[in-house]
Amino acid sequence: MLSKFLNKRSRANDRRTGNQCRNAHDWVGASAAYARHLVVNRTDQPIWVQLGHAYKEQGLLTEAANAYQAAVDLDSRDADASIHLADVLRRLGRGEDALAAYERVNDIAPNVESMQQIRLLRRDTKAIEALGLGEGTTFFAIQDLFGYLKAHVTMSGIQRVQAGIAMHAIRDTDIDVRFILSNVGPETPALPAGEFWMVDNAEMMRAIDYASGRQVDHETLRAMLMACEDAAERVRPLEGSTIILLGAFWGLGNSIQNFVRSKRDGVRIGAYVYDIIPVTHPEFCDDALVTDFTMAICELCGTADFVLTISDATRIALTDFITENGGRPIPMTTVPLAHHLTREAGHSVAWPEQLRRVKGKPYVAYVSTIEGRKNHLYVINAWRRLIAEGVDVPDLVFVGRHGWKIGALTDVLTATENLGGRLHIAHNLSDGELNAVYAGCEFSVFTSFVEGWGLPVGESLFHGRPCIASNTSSIPEVGGDLVDYVDPFNLTQGVKVFRRMITDRGYLRSRVEAIRDRFIARTWNDVGADFLEKIKLHQDTPITPFTATLKEGENFSFQVYPGDRVDTHRYFQRLNRLLAESAFFYAAEDHGIWMRGANPELSIATDMAAGTSLLVYLKLSIAPGALECRLKISDIASDTETASIGLHDLRHAGGAIRMPAVVGKDGALHLRFNVIGSYSQLPGEVRNYAIGLRSIGYAQVDNTLARQELIEAMTLQDLAA
Repeated sequence: MLSKFLNKRSRANDRRTGNQCRNAHDWVGASAAYARHLVVNRTDQPIWVQLGHAYKEQGLLTEAANAYQAAVDLDSRDADASIHLADVLRRLGRGEDALAAYERVNDIAPNVESMQQIRLLRRDTKAIEALGLGEGTTFFAIQDLFGYLKAHVTMSGIQRVQAGIAMHAIRDTDIDVRFILSNVGPETPALPAGEFWMVDNAEMMRAIDYASGRQVDHETLRAMLMACEDAAERVRPLEGSTIILLGAFWGLGNSIQNFVRSKRDGVRIGAYVYDIIPVTHPEFCDDALVTDFTMAICELCGTADFVLTISDATRIALTDFITENGGRPIPMTTVPLAHHLTREAGHSVAWPEQLRRVKGKPYVAYVSTIEGRKNHLYVINAWRRLIAEGVDVPDLVFVGRHGWKIGALTDVLTATENLGGRLHIAHNLSDGELNAVYAGCEFSVFTSFVEGWGLPVGESLFHGRPCIASNTSSIPEVGGDLVDYVDPFNLTQGVKVFRRMITDRGYLRSRVEAIRDRFIARTWNDVGADFLEKIKLHQDTPITPFTATLKEGENFSFQVYPGDRVDTHRYFQRLNRLLAESAFFYAAEDHGIWMRGANPELSIATDMAAGTSLLVYLKLSIAPGALECRLKISDIASDTETASIGLHDLRHAGGAIRMPAVVGKDGALHLRFNVIGSYSQLPGEVRNYAIGLRSIGYAQVDNTLARQELIEAMTLQDLAA
C-alpha cells in the first residue's frame, strides 16, 4: 500500500515538476518530467500536449510531432493539439500529413490561419504532381492582366485586348485554350521551372465579363480574381503544346525568363507584339523601360517560334530589327486591333463632371496619355498660331493621365494659363463619359510621333467624328482615307489642316458624311476570330530548339544598370538573362538580383556533359537584416550540401564563395540555397529576401586558366561597380 501511495505521489510530483520547469522555460527539465509522468499515465491527454511544447522549444520537432499525435489520438476534437501537430509536420516537410491536420483543425474550428495553410499545402510542389498537357493545347499567359486588374478598376488598351481575345477563345470549341499564371500571390511557394498555375476557364470568363461591365466595384473584382487564383491548379505544358504571351513580354510577371524551361522542353512559344517603340524611339521612353524592353525583345526574338503583331507597321519594324541584329527569321502575321475599346453607353450618357466648364461649347478632343511621344505640344502650338491669326478656335479637351517627358508642354501651359482657359484636362473617365466626349466634339486629334496601332483614331471614327492624325507608323492603317493627316514634325503644314477643319463647315460636314457612309468598324469579335484563325495556322509551326548555355570560365553577371545602352547585336547572340532559370528572382538591379525567400533555387544551363564535376564560383549580395544568419548551399544533382558559411563572414569576404557541384542529367547546374535564422527587411521594403546573386561561373577542377579568369572577372566586377 505504501509503495502504491509513494508511486502515486511521485507521478503527481512529476506532473507538478514538469509544469514548474515549463513556467521557468526549462524545456529540458520539463520534457524529462512530463515523459516520466506519461510512462505510467499514458491517457493524460493535456500533458502529451505540454510534452510536445517542451520538445518543440528545444527544436526536437520529430519528438514534438509524436507527442502531439498522441494527444490527438486521445482527443481528435482538440483543435489546439491538432494545430500544433500541423505546424510541426509542416516544418518537418511532411506536407500531406500537415494538410490532413490543418483540415481537421478547420473542421473543428474554422479559422483564417488554417485556411491559409491549407491553400499553401494544397499547392505544395512536392506533395501534388502537376497536370501535364501537350500536343493541341494552347496556353495564354495572362499574369500581367491579373496584376493590372488588381491595381486598377478600369482596363487600359492592352488589358482590353487580352480580355477580348480571351473571351472569344473560351467560346471557340475548335481550340483547346487554357490560361496560366506564373504565381498566385507572394505567400505561395514558387513553382518548379516549367510549371504554372492554370485558371479555370469558367472562372476566368466570369471575372473578365465583370471587369468589362458598366459598373465595376474594385473590391468585388479583386475578390473574383483571387477566387480564380485559389481554384487554380498546377500545370506543366508538355512538348508540342503552345504558350502565347498575350500582353507584356518584358515584365509584370510575364517575362520570357518564366518560359525558358518550357521552351527547352519543346513547347512552342508565340507572342502578340504591340510595338517596339522603346527600341526604335527610345527618346520617348523612360530609361529603365528602354533597358528592360531592349533585352526582352531580343530574348523574345531568340525564343519565339511565331509572332503576331497588331499592325503591319509593327511587323515591319520588328522584322527590320531582327535583320539588323543578325537574328533568325521568325514567322509573323498581322492581326489588327479593333477600332474601339469603349463600350456603347446606352440611352443615358453622363457628361463628365471634370469637364463641366466646356459642356455645351464647341471643342476638339485629344484622347491619349499625356506624354512626350503623343506630341500634345504640336496641337497647343497650332492653336496658339491660329489664335494669333484671329481664328475663332474651339476649346481643346485633353483626356488622359499624365505620363513622362512632358516638361516642355507643362511649361507652355503654365506660361499661357492653359491657353487662356481654352484647354481643359480630364482623366480616369468612365466609358460612358468618354463616349460623351467623343460624341460631342467637333473633331478629334491624334498627332503622335509613333504608334503601334492608334486606337483613338478608330474610336473617333466609331463615334462618327472626323479625326486629324499623324501620317506616321501604323496610324494610317487605322483610319485609311477617312482621316486628315499631318506631318508631326511640320507645324506649318499642320496649321493649314487644322484651319480648314475649323473654318470650313462644309468640309467638316463632308468628312462626317464620308465616315457615316463608308466606315466599317472592326469589332472585337472580328479580332478574336482573326486571332484564333492565325493561332490555328501556327499550331504546326516547327519548334526552334533553344540551346543557349553558359560557357566554362565565363562570368555571368546579373547586374543591370537602368539607362545603360544595350548592345542589341551582341545581346542577340548571348541572351544572358535566359541562361539562369529560377522562380525566385526579383527584377535585376545595379548590384545584381535579389532572390525571394529563405530557400531559393537556381539552375544554370552549361555546355558540359551530365555527371561532370565542376567548381562553381558565386558572387552574392547579403541583405543588411540577414547578417546574423548562416547560408548553406546544396548541389541538387548530387543531393549534397557543399557550402556553409555565416553571412557576416561572407560579406566580409566580399560575397565570393566557391563550391563543388555536378552537372545534372539535363546538362545544367542546379543549386539550392538555405538561409538559416531569422532576418528582417529595410523599412518600407515589401519584398522578402536575404541574399542576392551578383554573378556566377564554373570551371572544371583541372582547368586552371578558366578558374583564374573567373576570379579575375569577379574581382574586376567589384572595381567596375
